[in-house]
Amino acid sequence: MQVELNSVWQVNRFDGLDDGLYRVLKLYMEQRVVVLFFLSDSKALLRPLKVGFDSFNEAIKAGNVLPSLYDLPYYQLQHDDDISEDHLAKRDEKYTLIAGLVSDPEFLLDLIERPRSKLVSLHAKMHDTYVQNVYRALNLYWKYAQERNALLPAYKNSGGRGKSRVAGEIKRGSPIQLSSPSIVAPKGVNTTESDKKLFIKAMKKFGLKGEGVRFSRVYDKMLKEYYAEELIAAEAESREAKVPNYRAFIYWIKKLVPTDTLIRKQTSQGDFDRNKRGLIGSATDHTEGPGSCFELDATVLDVHVVSDFQRNHVLGRPTVYCVVDKESRMIVGLHVSMEYASWRAGRQALINSFTAKKEYCEQFGIEIEEFEWPCSHIPLRLLCDRGEFICKDAEDLAVPLIGHLSIAPPYRAELKGIVEHRFNILNEKLVHELPGTTKGKQYDRSVKDPRLDATFTLREITKLLIDEVLEHNSSIFQDLAKQSTLLIESGLSPTPLNYWNLHVKEQRHALSKADEVHVRSRLLPTTKVTMTGKGIRLSDQMYFESDHPDFGSWKIIARNTGSWSLDALIDHDNSSFIYVRLEEEGSFTKCHLMKESANFANRHQADILFFRDWVKLEKGKARPTVKSIERHQRKKQVIESALEDTKAAPKVGSKYERIKGMKERRREAILAQRLEDSCGQSNPLSSKTNSEPSSRHIDDSKKKVISMLKRKKGTDNET
Repeated sequence: MQVELNSVWQVNRFDGLDDGLYRVLKLYMEQRVVVLFFLSDSKALLRPLKVGFDSFNEAIKAGNVLPSLYDLPYYQLQHDDDISEDHLAKRDEKYTLIAGLVSDPEFLLDLIERPRSKLVSLHAKMHDTYVQNVYRALNLYWKYAQERNALLPAYKNSGGRGKSRVAGEIKRGSPIQLSSPSIVAPKGVNTTESDKKLFIKAMKKFGLKGEGVRFSRVYDKMLKEYYAEELIAAEAESREAKVPNYRAFIYWIKKLVPTDTLIRKQTSQGDFDRNKRGLIGSATDHTEGPGSCFELDATVLDVHVVSDFQRNHVLGRPTVYCVVDKESRMIVGLHVSMEYASWRAGRQALINSFTAKKEYCEQFGIEIEEFEWPCSHIPLRLLCDRGEFICKDAEDLAVPLIGHLSIAPPYRAELKGIVEHRFNILNEKLVHELPGTTKGKQYDRSVKDPRLDATFTLREITKLLIDEVLEHNSSIFQDLAKQSTLLIESGLSPTPLNYWNLHVKEQRHALSKADEVHVRSRLLPTTKVTMTGKGIRLSDQMYFESDHPDFGSWKIIARNTGSWSLDALIDHDNSSFIYVRLEEEGSFTKCHLMKESANFANRHQADILFFRDWVKLEKGKARPTVKSIERHQRKKQVIESALEDTKAAPKVGSKYERIKGMKERRREAILAQRLEDSCGQSNPLSSKTNSEPSSRHIDDSKKKVISMLKRKKGTDNET
């Protein structure tokens, strides 16, 4: 290792030298000598030392002498324009004392070899000063890198700055300023060392307990706790209490208790970690490219929604899940539902993140191309909350698919700062401008209840959020330009979409792909559906059909021999389709909603549940009306009257006699009905005449002969 002028070395176990830091002052290569100066903080005057260059070099190779650093004082690290003229004058005056000595190349060697050298004394006499002054200037010059600013006055140590002074009898500090000359301010007392100890004790007991407490409150409690005897005696003697005033308390607390300790101890650990700790870097310091880490989180949306079936029914505030790529800020997945934050809703957000978005957007009437939202990938790591993902289902189902699942500690929302900030963006740009929004505030009785303004259904809110997500992915974020040079090299704007596409194109990502059926089969639980003669039945209201070539045959079998159950995967975001395992050893097949169940198409699971609840309530409301009761009573009366007339009729001896001639009587009844109908049409007032003419008319009609076509024998049994 090369030995250079002014370099600093840490010396350990070197013959002839004490252990410590040394500066190289001069190299005399002809004599193979190195001149060193011991860097000490003491005020004692020191002389340079010389060692053999070869032995010094061998000590470096052996590790006994190591390169080191020695910091220069801050007042020496300034430009001359920033130094006052008085300090420059004093610097130049000291340098004049030693300029002739330090400019002599043989001075150091002569000073070391001749301890009684007269060069320094002669130089002191020449400038009419003491020898010690010259040696002090030389020591400063050698200690601080042999340059002129080493001789600047060190006023930083003057005046006892930062040191506490012992209080005397005279009151220190400025007196209280009063405008009225007739009022005399109390003299007050000086703060003693015992008072300072009580100040610290009071702060530890009353003010540093993990919550914000005003200094005035701590001061009041301190007086009651530690100065009670003096306050009682002063009141009894009608004099001013000899206790420190509030201004002195504040002054010494800020001096004795470090500011960072006050900040840390006057809040909870969670709040300090989230909002007040020192930042250690960027959120993307540990990500290498898109897909290195996805952040997932949920929040209750700041807007109320209504039912898709009945808009006058308010459902409440939905829960929105958002999945964001940490590196590119790309929103890769979205899920909106009435579910609370849970694994049930979280897995739907993962499915949306891992599958193509074009078909998803089409469900809400939004036409996009794949390149507009090209996110259908699985990340290397997923960062999420403890609440919904610290469960056995998430570990067993999500971990094998993703690879690594990171759970954030409780009350540490800042560890998922990227996705948390996306919620703020969505709220500011969309949600807080919608009817029915709470604007992130608690309900106040003085303002209108936002639930009364609820307008949008869950499907409409989701559609608005999708458009806002597409807008976000195409927005400019300046921080992206600092993370990679690809954007600048390609001449593209720093948007999440451009960042994602460029890094995927250049294979600088950690993304992986999986089939949609595989994703759903891994994350969604299997539900039982029934194969019936009509189709695949789900929940008694919804029927699905498949394009499988044997599906028609299976319906025939189910109708004639009985139904059977099948395994299915249900998407809670869209009821238009389900995935069903049609064959015992087959994979899941996508089945679509049948036409008779079209009312449930593109419905969210929340709307389906609302429909079921509405049917239950309507069934419960079914009660007999007044008209229904009247009809029931008429029916009962007719039955009873008929039974009485039957009992009053003459008895027939046998069953044969009762049914004998039934066909002839049926013909007579038909004929009588036809005659009655024809008479009623020709003479509407015939009903007002008495029964005798009517009976005579019937008797006359019986005398007429009517020819009717007869069927051949054996035709009665034909169908």
